[in-house]
Amino acid sequence: MARLAGKIALIVGGGADGPPREGEKLSIGNGRATAIMCAREGASVMVADRSLALAKETAQAIRDEGGRAETVEMDISREEDCRRAVEATVKAFGALHLLVNNVGIAIGGRLLETSAEQFDRMVAVNLRGHFLTMKYAVPEIAKAGGGSIVNVSSLAALRSNQMLPYEATKAALLGLSRSAAMSHARDKIRVNTVLPGLINSSMVRRQVGDREAQVAPRIPMRRQGTPWEVANAIVFLLSDEASYITATELVVDGGLSAR
Repeated sequence: MARLAGKIALIVGGGADGPPREGEKLSIGNGRATAIMCAREGASVMVADRSLALAKETAQAIRDEGGRAETVEMDISREEDCRRAVEATVKAFGALHLLVNNVGIAIGGRLLETSAEQFDRMVAVNLRGHFLTMKYAVPEIAKAGGGSIVNVSSLAALRSNQMLPYEATKAALLGLSRSAAMSHARDKIRVNTVLPGLINSSMVRRQVGDREAQVAPRIPMRRQGTPWEVANAIVFLLSDEASYITATELVVDGGLSAR
């Protein structure tokens, strides 16, 4: 049986904004890969993204494979959008069991290079939005009998890459997830965090281009990861295979953090 059969998932950041890899018909990022894999594992999927057009691309890819998917436009920095995305999911499918927060931006730089406005924007998107989405999703997940939440952080939460606001918000997300996990364990809601390392995603290709040759020698496995490998980790944590795992962090980095 499919691991997420009968479950309803809200994937925040389920679009993919960037060029596809060579040979890809559809550009794939961590969120889009996760939405597609959740559907392949039997879940009904609400794809939320700031770009409704990109969310619709993901939903169509799911439907083309015979899955169930709907879309909602959502800016995670807006509280009303966070509430509305949860409500839209329940309205479309009747309940909510699974939530993935896969949204993050990177602006600013080192301490003296980062403005207060940039820092505030990073907090709004990379941290506050995750708090708000969970705040509205948790009562619905509890009402449905429990479920799982996965927040997507970054290896930058553990290792410095000289991007102060990015590192600070991604590290704070670990504490946010742990606290939510402890608060709602008795509601049968598990909350975990995935920390991707250097991933060949659509967002990375949009921002810096093809960096494989540049970064692969730094990684013990001598290659970047793929969005599908991040999605595999997320789907595992969403599934009952991880039924005794909560308040933890799963690093997906090809061994980079162990160097």
